[in-house]
Amino acid sequence: MKTYLALKTLSVFLLYASHLHGQTTIEKLKYDAYIQRDYVKWQKAVKYIEQNTNLSETENLQELIHCYYGLTSALIAKKMRNEAADAIKKGESLVETLLKKEPNNPLALNYKGVFIGYEIALNKMKAFTLGKSGINYINKAFQADPNNPQILFDKGNSLYYPPKFFGGNKKEALKYYQKAINILEKQNKTQNNWMYLQLLVVEGHSYELLEEDKLAEKSYLKILKLAPDFQTIKADLYPKLKARINGISNEKVKEIDYSLDNKK
Repeated sequence: MKTYLALKTLSVFLLYASHLHGQTTIEKLKYDAYIQRDYVKWQKAVKYIEQNTNLSETENLQELIHCYYGLTSALIAKKMRNEAADAIKKGESLVETLLKKEPNNPLALNYKGVFIGYEIALNKMKAFTLGKSGINYINKAFQADPNNPQILFDKGNSLYYPPKFFGGNKKEALKYYQKAINILEKQNKTQNNWMYLQLLVVEGHSYELLEEDKLAEKSYLKILKLAPDFQTIKADLYPKLKARINGISNEKVKEIDYSLDNKK
């Protein structure tokens, strides 16, 4: 009996250890993909999940969708339109699979709205026919789970990126970003978390656009403490901000999309 219990305990431990290793691998791939602006690492994360997890489990399916979410954004930023369109189709198909299984899953509703936004990013004319639908899905997700950092992030994005005449509002977007940041910090989920860094990027850049340079500097210094070699901040945003703060430059802040990959 003791031998049986010992073997059972060992098998549970090994299964748990394997799960943790898998999660660590995926998180590291996503983090490196973001920091290094490397869409290939997003593709590797996708393949890892497809080959090493049971996609009938909701958690794994959501993780795979999240990787397509990151991959698509990176491909769009690199202007790899055909590859991005293919990633959108695959991502949307996975979202539909999840919604059939769980029609009210907040993350699935959120991702459905986001992938509609990606379609619009590839074809701006679709904003007139799909824009409202995409926002509605994200709003529905937010109403269902208003404390989910991923949903707060995308709710903020839905206000940050559109122009004003399409409902864009950077000051309002900032509130959602900051709520997500606070939740991740309270949960101690700031290390090797690409989304946390991205939230700080858009927080800082929002402050710049709102002419709150000292607050923007706090956001960028937080990033550099966690990721000192993150080139988007180290070599671009922070030097420009410091030059403006020190009166060396009068260069106006540009409304640039600092999503997953903007620099070539």
